[in-house]
Amino acid sequence: MAILEMQNTCFYDGLNPVINDVSLTIEKGSVTAFLGEPGGGKSTALKLISGVIVPSRGKVLYEGKEISSMNSKDNLAFRKKMAFMFQNSALWANQSLYQNLELPLKLHFPDLAPEELDERIKEVAQLVDFHKPLSLRPAALSTGEQKRIALARALICKPEILFLDEPTESLDEKTAMHIIKILTDFCSQGHTLIYVSHDYAFINAFQNDKYYFAKGTIVDKILLNDPYQDYQEDYDEI
Repeated sequence: MAILEMQNTCFYDGLNPVINDVSLTIEKGSVTAFLGEPGGGKSTALKLISGVIVPSRGKVLYEGKEISSMNSKDNLAFRKKMAFMFQNSALWANQSLYQNLELPLKLHFPDLAPEELDERIKEVAQLVDFHKPLSLRPAALSTGEQKRIALARALICKPEILFLDEPTESLDEKTAMHIIKILTDFCSQGHTLIYVSHDYAFINAFQNDKYYFAKGTIVDKILLNDPYQDYQEDYDEI
């Protein structure tokens, strides 16, 4: 069953095409990787299919409904089912870690009792193996620690769809493997994972559909274990 679709989707930066006429389908419960060299358009494609940005042309659909045309009720219901982890973590700098984690809960579960909210925040911090005080601000953390809090925030509302942009970047090997275990458990529950990564260990930890982007378009749907095997030379001239 298709849960997300891009139909002839384009995105322009001024007059320059960043994504050019991309069409693809994401099945419910699948794992999908957007791969490619820097500047190829994979992160922009991830933001488009998640509804974070609106296409310049074409459509992005969730369960057959165009995301950019949803009414506020349908859009909020979609946002409740999905979560996006940005490459730079995108934590609120002027808020504590606790406040960063509670924001999505307050938005999507406004009737949650304070003790339940507190319990869920502590549970998700423990899940990502973060044990520093949640009263800290993001600036007090290393880049890797910020990544863990960003993942915790993405997981806190128990989404059905996760969009991740370089989830293991700046993480040590032990922490990266821990993140892979968390996401393997997420996928085993029939949830949908769509991500961008350059981390071979991360990519090969999942049975993926692998889309390789170059110059704003899909140049191949890869079914091999090594996503970069001899591809770049073939596509440099595209």
